[in-house]
Amino acid sequence: MRLNALRGATRRCKSTRAARLPSVAPARLPMAPAAQQAAAEASVGTVYGTPETKLDVSEFRNVDGERLEDGRYAAFKEEAMASGAVKAANVFTDPVRTFAYGTDASFYRLIPKMVLKVETEAEIRALLPLAKKHGTPVTFRAAGTSLSGQAVTDSILLKLSHTGKNWRRHAIGDDGKVITVEPGLIGGEVNRLLGAYAKRNDCDTTYRLGPDPASIDSCMIGGIVNNNSSGMCCGVAQNTYHTLKDLRVVFADATVLDTSDPESRRAFRYDSPFGKKLCEGVSALAREVQADAELTALINRKFSIKCTTGYAINALVDVSPDEPVEMIKKLMVGSEGTFGFVSRATYNTVEEHPFKASTFILYPSFHEAGTATAALKRGGSCAAIEVFDRAALHEAEKDAKMVDLVPGLAGCNKPCAGLLVECRGSTTDELEANMAGALAPLQAAG
Repeated sequence: MRLNALRGATRRCKSTRAARLPSVAPARLPMAPAAQQAAAEASVGTVYGTPETKLDVSEFRNVDGERLEDGRYAAFKEEAMASGAVKAANVFTDPVRTFAYGTDASFYRLIPKMVLKVETEAEIRALLPLAKKHGTPVTFRAAGTSLSGQAVTDSILLKLSHTGKNWRRHAIGDDGKVITVEPGLIGGEVNRLLGAYAKRNDCDTTYRLGPDPASIDSCMIGGIVNNNSSGMCCGVAQNTYHTLKDLRVVFADATVLDTSDPESRRAFRYDSPFGKKLCEGVSALAREVQADAELTALINRKFSIKCTTGYAINALVDVSPDEPVEMIKKLMVGSEGTFGFVSRATYNTVEEHPFKASTFILYPSFHEAGTATAALKRGGSCAAIEVFDRAALHEAEKDAKMVDLVPGLAGCNKPCAGLLVECRGSTTDELEANMAGALAPLQAAG
């Protein structure tokens, strides 16, 4: 298939973030000469920051561990600061800080050539063309809670400087059914803002974000959008792809698309050379995919379950080829910043049910736990079902409270498995009905 229209969208970026107010960067700490030398030796030309992993590379290649400094990074830095694209105080090249930003929540390490703390969308618009000009790939980073290394690079790391109001603005509308947020807000923080809004305005219903990743009290909107984060309860139906209303995106040539603005959509599609080419490309690609019944069926099947690896190519099936801007909006979700920088996102929120009940069920084998899971899914009354394998059960055994709560947990046989099941309701009657609805298929399945 013709993917050039997508591949040309931007260089190697990742994740998403945008604007803030000026703040004072901390002073740089002096280092002892020996420590400076050791840190520099550990970071230059290495993937994991240790000398034994140095690669025998003689020229720059856009590959992890082979992005050598051949003058391009110095030129980028000089022009970025001279042009005012970034504040000098927000540029870090010292070995201590670059080493510190060389990892995220994953077990990977790539030492960036420099770290730039970006404060505004205007800075992003100035920096991306410079990165393209000098051939210096950039990676975006918000909270850095990824377990898969999306927020590390041995090139240039653009870190959201989310102090004060930078990247942290929000607006709630339609009694909490819609919220517009910037990429520096933490997911759990957004839910608390929605809860406070409902309480303050005496709303009958409280809403929350659809995505509910385990790291929701640490991860930020930038990462939630760019990784299409989901969670135990949101499944597929309530992830970012399906609950996103609008996006504001900065592309590699500094073109901005705001899908909430009809004029921005029109100008991007018909007036912008970059936007026009991209729209034509994705429309042609969508027509090609949708004309292939077998490929369309495969994509639908793959994305009917959790599938956050790779691009959201289900957009090529879900959206009409005559709506390229809508398709681009959906393709941005889960693209890890490789298509552009998301400076703002608007979500359709979901109801936060006030009444919840959960139970933990032990089964002697995974087969029986799987049979029960299928029965519960068919019943449609459960909000969440999570499987515990023997290793997880072994960890739970170490907690005396868990042992007391779950009879049979201590010393259960090796093949056993557990199910953590949750039901929800807007009222106690609805909760009771859902609990009965969950119990019925289990009893019928034996």
